[in-house]
Amino acid sequence: STRVFIHVVSSLPSAFRAANMSSVGLATLKQINLSQVFSALWVEFGSELVLLALFCAGFTLFRITTIRELIPGSQARRGTPLSKAELALKVAPPAEAAPEGALRHRIIPSSTLQRTRSTTSEIGGSSTKHAPGTVGANVVLAGRIGDLELLQQACQQAVSEGSPLPANACEVLLRHCASSADSNGPEMFDQLIRAGFEPSEGILTAVVSLCAEARHVRLAEHTISYVRRTGGRVTLALYSALMKVYGHARLWHKTCDLFESMKLEGVMIDTVAYGSLIKAAVESGRNDLARQLFKESGNPDLLNYMSMIRAAGREHDVPKAMRLLEELERSPLPVDATAYNCALEACAACNDRTSAEVLFKRMSENDNIDVVSYNTYLKVLLYAGAREEVARIFREMRGRDLAPNVVTYNSLVRDAIARQDTARAWSLVGTMEQAGVMPDAFTCSILMKSVKHSPCPDDVDRIIDLIQRTKVIPDEVLVNCLLDACVRLRDTQRLTKVLQQFRARGVVPSPHAYATLIRAYGHARLVDRAWELWHELTGGEGSAGGSEEAFAAMVEACLAGGDLQGAVGIFREAGERLQRFARAPSVFSAIVKACLLSKQPQLGIELYSETKDLFVCGRVSFNTMIDALVRSGDTAKATELFRDMALTNVTPDLITYSTLIKGHCSRGDLEQGLQLLGLMQRRGIAPDAVLFNSILDGCAHKQMRTLTEQVLRDMEAAEIAPSNFTLSILAKLYGRCGDLDAAFHAVEYYPERYGFSVNAQVFTSLMSACIANGALPRAVEVFERMAPAGAPPDAKTFQTLLSGGVRASDVQLVARLLQDALSVGLASRLESEVLDAALLLVARRGQAAQAADLASELRASGAALSQRALRAALESAAGDCGTPMSRLGSEDSSTHLSWPRSPPPAPMPRSRAPAPKRLAA
Repeated sequence: STRVFIHVVSSLPSAFRAANMSSVGLATLKQINLSQVFSALWVEFGSELVLLALFCAGFTLFRITTIRELIPGSQARRGTPLSKAELALKVAPPAEAAPEGALRHRIIPSSTLQRTRSTTSEIGGSSTKHAPGTVGANVVLAGRIGDLELLQQACQQAVSEGSPLPANACEVLLRHCASSADSNGPEMFDQLIRAGFEPSEGILTAVVSLCAEARHVRLAEHTISYVRRTGGRVTLALYSALMKVYGHARLWHKTCDLFESMKLEGVMIDTVAYGSLIKAAVESGRNDLARQLFKESGNPDLLNYMSMIRAAGREHDVPKAMRLLEELERSPLPVDATAYNCALEACAACNDRTSAEVLFKRMSENDNIDVVSYNTYLKVLLYAGAREEVARIFREMRGRDLAPNVVTYNSLVRDAIARQDTARAWSLVGTMEQAGVMPDAFTCSILMKSVKHSPCPDDVDRIIDLIQRTKVIPDEVLVNCLLDACVRLRDTQRLTKVLQQFRARGVVPSPHAYATLIRAYGHARLVDRAWELWHELTGGEGSAGGSEEAFAAMVEACLAGGDLQGAVGIFREAGERLQRFARAPSVFSAIVKACLLSKQPQLGIELYSETKDLFVCGRVSFNTMIDALVRSGDTAKATELFRDMALTNVTPDLITYSTLIKGHCSRGDLEQGLQLLGLMQRRGIAPDAVLFNSILDGCAHKQMRTLTEQVLRDMEAAEIAPSNFTLSILAKLYGRCGDLDAAFHAVEYYPERYGFSVNAQVFTSLMSACIANGALPRAVEVFERMAPAGAPPDAKTFQTLLSGGVRASDVQLVARLLQDALSVGLASRLESEVLDAALLLVARRGQAAQAADLASELRASGAALSQRALRAALESAAGDCGTPMSRLGSEDSSTHLSWPRSPPPAPMPRSRAPAPKRLAA
């Protein structure tokens, strides 16, 4: 082929001479007769072309024959074309031949092994051991095909047969690991090195360079560390390749760190490397290093100057950017519009209109101006509010034959949207279309901002129509903006319509968009549609196929739609992936709260027991579960959760201790509560009033007066003032201990010392203590002190004192209390048992008329009276006036619990006087 090429080149002059075109000019060459040229070329070397074609055909046939001989069982089918399955048969080892040793981590999937076995049965071959060269050829061939599966199978065959791979096969493996971003690349590299492979500097440089596009930082750094471990010197080529990898991965700080390593190792940095280092220093914000590199470069090129100008712009140092530009103009380097645009962009970043105008004028005079320059200057004018100059800019652009592009119009549309001038924005969009500039996805995204400020269904439809009319391919930002707008409008029908339109155009929503849709359907109570999207996103693989955001959104949708079991199922299906989900604690907390609201706390506890080893539960979730267990009386399980907090390094807070101590005290386990109090104080958590009151209440229930007073002294020592709740506890304690003087002293002493007023609950507790100790007069005195003290009695107060009066058979006190309750409107809130007992006492102790009046008034106030009390009041009234029971009321009075509103009149005999007016009423 080389000889033919040389012969063709050498024969060209004679071919042109044969066509009588050896001395023609440019105008004549345009009129060449191509048929004469081809005829001359065929006459000159047509036989060589025929020989070359025959050679290529023979070589191809030879290669096909050689490859078929490498595949067992292919002799019987030599006439059929080579299939991928046959190649898989050649390179795939049997499943039972997987040995221990090198490359063990590359296990072939079971589906691939099954497919290979089926292919073996079809072809009729069997797995045999082949020569080392054959195995290496398989690796090279699989690498050229680019099939990772076949490449892995070839490696497995080499391991199973113990065949060393040749150098070219090892190089193919490393290149493939680098270009495909294989996570097992460093392990593969080490396995090949241990197998005897010694890569050259060129191979290492190529491998590191291939890592750039795939952003395989780990393999690139592993390769450099291998060079250093083996005592080799990291050359400038390797450093440059590593800079390229860091640049693609945007790891600018690591690129800057290479500068010190290069200096220590004495590597001579060239202009290209200086440019990469300066750019990395600027991007990472290390402007001092960028200036140092710029000075050390000695002879900086145009890119270095541009990087320094950008750095000055980021520092908001416009004078420095101008000095660098002037220095660049004085240098022998050619300065184009791109360098001027960097300086103009620095002025725009600093909103320096004056410097921008001076520079723009100089660029216009030097004719170093393009559309980017106008767009940047337009940004400065719009920020400064000089919108009247926009028309002049457009005229000047047309004068230079520069047509405004989509970026120009997008700047104007963004300014109009920022001023909430939606009409102006749509007018500019119409101007764009008239000028032949089609809006892009960024234009539509800017328009979506107007919908964000004031959601309107018509605006959303208008943007969707623009997308369809101009055939804009929505990007991820635009899709998310549209879906967010539909969610904000709470219009699920439009949301579904937009989603269907995107799918019809082949636009696949991003995981964030899926999460937004799932969350929207959940809050709209359309849980079925949320489940459809979830299965579509995960591909029917459960939560193993969804992202963390989609996982959290699906749980939120289930909870919002009332599907608690579905939310628990999603959380359970996540399984091991919960270890990688940062939102797992917050999602679990939401599920636990939903379980409590639905009165299913045990479901949340069971979910915690199943998944507690997969994530660290938050303090709020622990407190919620502990509170639920304490309320249900399961303090043992609550204590177990408290231990789990310590094991998972979740520090209990005051709420945790208060809940547990209250639970133990309420169950009478005062010793355990006091131990927790001591533990809390040793950990530096100061107890609050609620906690002290819980302990005091527990002591009061056990009538432990000494311990109660000690806790009270500790409470005062902690500078926590007793409250009315504290006084209620003390009043109950001293009442149970029979020390009324101590109870009265506490009620008088603590409010005066700590400056608070006694409420009705404290007075009620004090009265209850007096009644329990047979001191009803003192209870009445307390009752009479309430109103002057600013604590009017409540229903509980009346019930307590009424019960005491009934117990002491004090008819006058009971009747007065009933009259007072009626006067303050609390009679209807009294319990029926208390009212019945009081009314029966009044009726049976000779106060018949008063009992009837009270019964009538209680009935009118809406109080519930029993049949027994009503009958007693009526019978006592009838006995006093000598009127039969049937004359005082209708039959309803003996069967209903309420006083009859209008009893039918009874026949009045002449010999009997009429009934009293009050009773008739």
